[in-house]
Amino acid sequence: MPQDKIAWSKFKMYRCEDSDLDNAPDLEFPFHPGSRFRAVCTGIDEPAAQINYEDFYKGKAITWSMPHDEVQYVVSGRAEISYHLPPLMLESGSVIAEPGCVYLLPQGARIVWRVLSDEPFRHLCICYPNPGYPIEVAASVA
Repeated sequence: MPQDKIAWSKFKMYRCEDSDLDNAPDLEFPFHPGSRFRAVCTGIDEPAAQINYEDFYKGKAITWSMPHDEVQYVVSGRAEISYHLPPLMLESGSVIAEPGCVYLLPQGARIVWRVLSDEPFRHLCICYPNPGYPIEVAASVA
């Protein structure tokens, strides 16, 4: 691949600050009326990856189809995650994710999160390549 076709990323670091999420506005997850979540971009918004810090709340389950690979690390809370894997969605399963768990959401998968805890399901999302989600930058970074 010619050098002019490569999009180089910069080194960046973010310290997970709970206050960044605690003070972020509540949002409604796309296509899920009545759902609640909040998210901040960690300032790591490079061609290789976008890293966001998110809370999902107990209530409506959130369904999403993964347009990219994503790794999530659970900081607090508890959620049931159901998945159906491509190409034919015949392989499926369900797990309980809680603090200390890390998991891969592969590109093309259909995922359903159902928060089980009263506290938010707080997780760090590492999306690659960068999907360009329009998430506001965390206050501690801005």
